[in-house]
Amino acid sequence: MDIRVGETLDLEQDFLVLGLFEENEAYYQEIPGLAEELRHVISQGLFKKNFGKHYVTKIHQGHRRVLILGLGKKEEMSLERLRRLMHKAFKAAKRRKMRSISTNIPSLVSLETFSPEDIGRSLAEGLLLSSYRFDKYLSKEEEEIEMSIVSVLWQENKEVLEKGINQGQIIAQATNYARNLVNEPAMVATPLHLQHQAEVIAQDSRVTLRVLDDMALKQEGLNALLGVSQGSDQPARLLLVEYRGCEDGEWIALVGKGITFDSGGLSLKPSKSMLTMKCDMAGAAAVLATVKACAALGLKKKVVAVVPTCENMVNGSALKLGDVLVAYNKKTIEIHHTDAEGRLILADALSYAEAKYKPSIMIDLATLTGACRVAFGNYVSGLVCEDKELSQALHLAGDLSYDRVWSFPFHEEYQDMMKGDIADVKNSSGHRLAGAITAAVFLSKFVSMKKWAHLDIAGPSFLDKARDYNPKGGTGTGVRLLLYYLMQNE
Repeated sequence: MDIRVGETLDLEQDFLVLGLFEENEAYYQEIPGLAEELRHVISQGLFKKNFGKHYVTKIHQGHRRVLILGLGKKEEMSLERLRRLMHKAFKAAKRRKMRSISTNIPSLVSLETFSPEDIGRSLAEGLLLSSYRFDKYLSKEEEEIEMSIVSVLWQENKEVLEKGINQGQIIAQATNYARNLVNEPAMVATPLHLQHQAEVIAQDSRVTLRVLDDMALKQEGLNALLGVSQGSDQPARLLLVEYRGCEDGEWIALVGKGITFDSGGLSLKPSKSMLTMKCDMAGAAAVLATVKACAALGLKKKVVAVVPTCENMVNGSALKLGDVLVAYNKKTIEIHHTDAEGRLILADALSYAEAKYKPSIMIDLATLTGACRVAFGNYVSGLVCEDKELSQALHLAGDLSYDRVWSFPFHEEYQDMMKGDIADVKNSSGHRLAGAITAAVFLSKFVSMKKWAHLDIAGPSFLDKARDYNPKGGTGTGVRLLLYYLMQNE
């Protein structure tokens, strides 16, 4: 998609998209006949200027379609509203088989509130995230109409707006990349498939890849990861994708849960619950996509994506309830539930990443608990972070990107709920109370550093119904959050 910036409305494009705030009384006098038509339809109640309302007409003396979008109140305009408006414009154009758009809506966003860079980034995200389709396995009965050009009216600080557009395109492309990884069937998206994806990302000269295979995992003592994997015919891997955007400075470690299919193990899931379990590697997809985007953005940071990946399946060698594993940091884990497997592979990955990279900051992302989805639905990710500065930075990044987080309490009363009976810890508390928090308590036993954040993305990472620019299926949750966080102070 070619997003162009010009000082005038480009009336050569197929679809003209114009905005009206509720406060607007002047209705595009420069376009013959449009002002009179808008006054009429507004007076008749056929169109309202509330946010998201729309009206479609034709330019008089021509055949070009015009979409008028209600922008709501000026004071309520936000970057997220701009993304949603671009989504509405894109979808309206696609429905009418239009190949190009010209719009003035970004120029109507207040520069007193948002910078041109913010505006450019958000409009590009809204457009490219809306363009996503996972149609790899669909029979093509008719040619898909591709949106080729979006022309944007903008008269000042054009270079800054274009910088934001470029950032937004990279961020959206990375998000769509993560969506593709999650949407692939588990028969395709195996641990070795993730390894291949990491190898492709590492073709960038600033990115290197280290892979720990079964033998290396055993030698290093990552027995929790191997324990989950032993019920599957697919081999386990620990992928370490290192991006060096600078020579100095400490590592930022991003750890992503990579269970490529979760049957529940011997604690077998019901069939209905298992249907979407190809999404249990959404954390891995997010951190791989983030490192890929770091390289494209040229961020001056050192970032490593740490991906423990395997399947959680059932065979004669699968983990049994009551088994005891010795994790990488030598803590012992008693297995009380084999469907609490994500925390096992993260335990090894977190302690390994901390020991080998000594990062200044470590953030893990995981589709970890149904309890988090019960608590927050599909709208936000759950955050556990005791470092105030890191927590605030992630909240800010979430608000700006609208890849939002909300914090769970982590009081001392929770800290003993994962004590084992015959081992140091157990992997399940045995009851439903505070399930998202007790999972984080378990992980905390394998992290000693202060600047660590745990993100439970179980709710928003996979949708059973499309919402705005987020499609049904994988959403790429975590990618925009991490990139907005990493771009702070660049």
